[in-house]
Amino acid sequence: MIIREAGPGEGDEIRTLLTAAYDQYAAAVPVAELFRRYLGGVTDLDGAAGRAVTLVADTGDRIAGTARYYPPGRASEVPELPADWAWVRSVGVHPDARHGGVARELMAECLRRATAGGAAVLCLHTVAFMPDAIRLYERLGYRREPALDLDIAEYYGVGGEMIALAYRLDLKS
Repeated sequence: MIIREAGPGEGDEIRTLLTAAYDQYAAAVPVAELFRRYLGGVTDLDGAAGRAVTLVADTGDRIAGTARYYPPGRASEVPELPADWAWVRSVGVHPDARHGGVARELMAECLRRATAGGAAVLCLHTVAFMPDAIRLYERLGYRREPALDLDIAEYYGVGGEMIALAYRLDLKS
């Protein structure tokens, strides 16, 4: 498996992968419109153009996973982040490629880029109905940063409740 930047023309494959990875969570969100908008944000590769790098886990015959990495100062979706923080969003692994280290390798590449770019912290958001993701992030050393939690329902202007839990990994002591 090789972790690399997504190439031109791979957007549809990445969006399909993210939809497959996230669809299992639709039932956990009681307001269908909220989940639709959330998934739309996760799969919006164009909205991050120029600010983020879309990474893919390439197994040679397909893309098995993806993550979006925002270098320090580029995460406008989270204006509260300090300028020297990097951010990860939209980590997804195809359901039939889970538990094979794909997400761990994607996160390692995000960490490598954050460290090389001089970030003080690597931050991410996840939701409580993704316990496997939370366990992975905690095993990788991320810790909760509740002050940066996001109300996704408010962000998308939809009724319901869905809180994105912030996690951070300190890179500089």
